[in-house]
Amino acid sequence: MTDKKIYAALDRVEAQELCDLYNALNTMLDDAGELLDVNLSDLRKLRTHSYELKSLLDLRFQKDPDGSGSCPWFPCVLPDDDRAWVRKDDG
Repeated sequence: MTDKKIYAALDRVEAQELCDLYNALNTMLDDAGELLDVNLSDLRKLRTHSYELKSLLDLRFQKDPDGSGSCPWFPCVLPDDDRAWVRKDDG
């Protein structure tokens, strides 16, 4: 048996579901971190996986309402969302 990587094409709805999953995971991690009622090593592992998912989907912060920057405290959005913030060097 060979070790093959399997990639599935996602449609927009599936990608949005993964974005929603990331945002829910991120909120839970923030809450757990504030309450400190978990093993810190487990919390670190979850945060690492959260960042990996964010990077994999290229999730973006939302634009600031006045358009001057990003709002990292708002839920992330998919890169093709009109609310997605794009750094000037990202084009």
